[in-house]
Amino acid sequence: MIVISMISIILLSTFSLMFYNQGQLNILLMLLIFTSILPFYYRYENRKPRAREIVVLAVTIALCVSSRVLFIITPAFKPMCAMIIIVSLVFGKEFGFLCGSMSAVISNIFFGQGPWTPYQMMALALIGLISGCFMDKEYNQSKVFLLLSGILSGVFYSMLLDIWTVLSIDQTILWSRYIAILIASLPTTLIYCISNVIFLWVLTPILMRKLTRVRIKYEF
Repeated sequence: MIVISMISIILLSTFSLMFYNQGQLNILLMLLIFTSILPFYYRYENRKPRAREIVVLAVTIALCVSSRVLFIITPAFKPMCAMIIIVSLVFGKEFGFLCGSMSAVISNIFFGQGPWTPYQMMALALIGLISGCFMDKEYNQSKVFLLLSGILSGVFYSMLLDIWTVLSIDQTILWSRYIAILIASLPTTLIYCISNVIFLWVLTPILMRKLTRVRIKYEF
């Protein structure tokens, strides 16, 4: 893992100056995202996970992707982020990170891949990682916790994706433009937050119980 991280840092350092001088900040940030995600995948593969763990991870990713596809007619109002949070609360940080990043890239097979995909991968991966920090906490199913999780994850996802929106215009970062885009995207951000809260309140009591049984049965 250390070797992979060092190689990633060297490659990023080598190309970053060239991209920065050419004004290609979008490419630089995508490289940074990929080099940040890579060690997590390497660590997971290097510890040789059991077949049962791979199957459960694949099934949870499939559930998250399906939840986004099923709500294809309602832009922004989707349960995928809530599903990732629930999965992370049950299986932990690493599982949540992998589930979040893979759900983003796989679901975009249906919604369209593009330079925005790495930003979605990182946003959902970090949401899964942070949510996993609250695994087995006695308050992780309380209404207050779910409310805060839904709102904060919706705001964080929107803010990170708006970075790509700013860079997609002319490859430069202007704080005034970023703030303007944040304000313009407030209705969409609000839908993110509302959908997260609703689906967390509805799905958490059901999925937490089912997924916890799976975790105990297969000795995660």
